[in-house]
Amino acid sequence: MSNIIKHTYLGQLLSVPFTNKPSAALARCMPLSNENDFTVFANLPCSNAPILINFIEHYHILNALVLLANELWQQELTILIRISMPGGMRLPASLLAHNVLLMQDIKPEVEKLSGTVTHLLTIDDHFIRYQLEQGHNEISINLHSLDKNQQVNFSKFIAKLEHFNIGAK
Repeated sequence: MSNIIKHTYLGQLLSVPFTNKPSAALARCMPLSNENDFTVFANLPCSNAPILINFIEHYHILNALVLLANELWQQELTILIRISMPGGMRLPASLLAHNVLLMQDIKPEVEKLSGTVTHLLTIDDHFIRYQLEQGHNEISINLHSLDKNQQVNFSKFIAKLEHFNIGAK
């Protein structure tokens, strides 16, 4: 029998996260110079999900979540964040902290760390930041904890998502 308590949240980015604030599109022209370049670009897979967020806003949300997590679980917290490239900019310092691990696939690390650390928080989002990115603007957050009394802290953490127009799915 496992002594790990798992709290799970599934959500979706419902609209732009920072309403009434101008948002830089960060659109850059692809270096398309001949007919073949345009053909290749036209055949690349793209998502049908709307682009509601840019790189800066995405890192702003992740930064806020990491800061809140470190406030709620002040000791023995490990945070795994699925992050996709390109990133388009420098990461906030909070995402480079000793207890944060950024990776493209968090599942193997969850299997390795779950039950070996007191609190393991995973943030796995698939927010579309540019047209060639795949996903549906979804986010999955899980807390694997050896402490059974974490529902209140997890609820406080999840409540922060509403500020960014992320709703439960």
